[in-house]
Amino acid sequence: MYRNKFALLSIGLLLVLLSSGCSYKESLTQSRDRGFLKFSKNMFKSYTVLVNDKYSFVLDHCVYDEEVPRDDQCQGNYWNKLYEVSSGNVFLKIFDSKDQLIFSKEIYLGSNTTYEVKLP
Repeated sequence: MYRNKFALLSIGLLLVLLSSGCSYKESLTQSRDRGFLKFSKNMFKSYTVLVNDKYSFVLDHCVYDEEVPRDDQCQGNYWNKLYEVSSGNVFLKIFDSKDQLIFSKEIYLGSNTTYEVKLP
């Protein structure tokens, strides 16, 4: 009697495992459409960046770290910094500290690509 219950229980458990373990799940994950801007510039100059005539931000000049006694130690917050913008056509205007236009260009940024802007 116990042998029949054990056999039925084993077969039932095997069927449950086979039916639940053989399912296939497919999902699609879409990443955001964004691109990145990276700026290479002189550490002692500051610039204002205008993106698509809507968004602006400042690339500050070099900031000296007071805790470091060396004169040549500069802590620029733009080093290896990426600025996120939406992908597609991007119109960039860059102004110097005297509000003179020094860079104007329309670029195409693909999804998850980085465009490096080299400034004087």
